[in-house]
Amino acid sequence: MQAILLLSIVILIYFVLRYLINVIIDARARLKEESGEGDEPESQAMVRCAHCGIHLPQSEAYYDGQHTYCSEGHMQKGPKDLEFTSKNANPTVPPPPH
Repeated sequence: MQAILLLSIVILIYFVLRYLINVIIDARARLKEESGEGDEPESQAMVRCAHCGIHLPQSEAYYDGQHTYCSEGHMQKGPKDLEFTSKNANPTVPPPPH
């Protein structure tokens, strides 16, 4: 008889705790919605530096009226020919045989 009573008390405590945890989670979710913290940040357009080729958000780029740059130093140096970068083929190395 005591085992049944103890088991029912444990089950009752489990359900009460589970209910309280769900109430707390719901309250936190409502607070986030009301304060606007749950919003995802907006995505930004990415631009390429005309000197080094690095990609960066448009809001952080420097613009000289024609090209975008990653820093003032690169803007002062001007655009660079980025046709052959480390990812592209090296013009002095012939392509591999088929």
